[in-house]
Amino acid sequence: MQKHYDLIIIWAWASGLFTSIESPKNLSKLIIEKNKTPGTKILLSWWERANVSNMDIEPERDYFGQNKKALISMFKKFNNYDIISYFAENWINIIEEDRWRLLLESWNSKQLLDLFVKKSKQNKTDIIYNSRVIEISKNDNFEILVENWDKYTCDKLVITTWWKSFSHVWTTWDWYVWSKNFGHTIITPHRWLCSLVTKKDLSDISWISTDLKLEVISNISKKTIYSETWPLLFTHFWLSGPIVFNSSIAIWEYINSLDLTEFTNNLDLSKIQENEKNDYITRSFIKENIILKLSFNLEKTPKRVVSFFNLNNENLKIGLELQDYRTWKEAKVTWWWVKIDELTNNLESKLISWLYFAWEILDITGKTWWFNLQFAWTSWYIVGRSL
Repeated sequence: MQKHYDLIIIWAWASGLFTSIESPKNLSKLIIEKNKTPGTKILLSWWERANVSNMDIEPERDYFGQNKKALISMFKKFNNYDIISYFAENWINIIEEDRWRLLLESWNSKQLLDLFVKKSKQNKTDIIYNSRVIEISKNDNFEILVENWDKYTCDKLVITTWWKSFSHVWTTWDWYVWSKNFGHTIITPHRWLCSLVTKKDLSDISWISTDLKLEVISNISKKTIYSETWPLLFTHFWLSGPIVFNSSIAIWEYINSLDLTEFTNNLDLSKIQENEKNDYITRSFIKENIILKLSFNLEKTPKRVVSFFNLNNENLKIGLELQDYRTWKEAKVTWWWVKIDELTNNLESKLISWLYFAWEILDITGKTWWFNLQFAWTSWYIVGRSL
C-alpha cells in the first residue's frame, strides 16, 4: 500500500501530537507511531502527574548548548505563559510548585494525552500505530517505509522524536542515522540528565538526601566548571537528584570543548567496539580528570551523612572521584544534535526543503525541572505554525 499526505510527523508522543494540532487544517496529515498506543512518554511524566514547564526561565542560565541564545527569539513566539494559556483555554489547570515548576492540577497525565489526541484528530490528522519506520528517503517527495512494508509519501516531513535514552519505551537510534544521511552535521550521541557513578562506596548513606552545594572541578584547569545548590541523593555507588543531572550535562560540555587527541591516543581502544568508543573515552577522561566537591551545611545535614564523611565545623567540604554516567536507560535526554544554524528560524532544514526538526534533536538542552519541556512546546509550536 502507498498513500500520499501533505505532511507526515514521526511519533504520536506530545511532540507529534502538538505539532499536528498547530499545523494548518487544510493539510492532510499523518502521524506514524511505532508503539501500540499514543503518548507513551506523556503517561510516564513525573509519575503520571504530567510536568508542563517552569515559571522562571532564563535561556542563558537554564539551558546548555552553543546555540542557546537562539531561544531568546524563539520564546518570543511561544513561551511558558503561552502554554499556560493554551491549557487554560482547554479547561486544564496548571499549578506552580517548588522552584517554579509547573504541573497539572489534576495530577493526571492522561488528561493531557486525551486532549492532544482529541485536538489532533479534530485537525484532520490520521494516526497509525505499531508502525516502526525503517527507511526514509527523499526524491521528488519524502518516502517513508514502515515495518509491514507499507509506504507513505509526503511533501513535508517533521522529525521530532526521543532517542536512545528511555529505551524501555522503544526509543531507537534510527533518526540519528537518517539525519546524517540528509547531510546534517551530527555529533556522536551521549546520555545526559542522568546520575553519576562514584568510585567511593556510599552504601552506608544510601537513599539519604541532603541540601548542599555541588561543584564540578577540572583536574586540568583546577577550576570550577559548574556549581549549583540543591538537594542531592546518595545511593550505593552513585549520586542522583537535579543538581547531579544538570552537572552531567556540564561535564560533557566541558569535555567536548577540549582537544582530546593526545588523551585518546594514549588509550588502548583495540578491544573496544566502534559504537562504544565514545563512551569509553568519556568514561576514561572522567575517571582521571573530574572531581565533585560537596559543601555541606552542618545544621541541615543528616547525622548519618555527617558521621560517614567525618564532617565538623572545620571540615565541611569533601571531594568525590567519578567512574561514569549511569546507563542509557536511566538518562532523561540523549545528547546528539542537528545544529540550529543549519536550520531556518522556522526550524526547517537549510539543506533539504520541507524537512523540519524540533526539540531534543536540536543542539540545545534544558536543565531538569521542566526547562527542556518548555523548549519542546516552543519548537513544536514554531514548526506547526510554519507549515
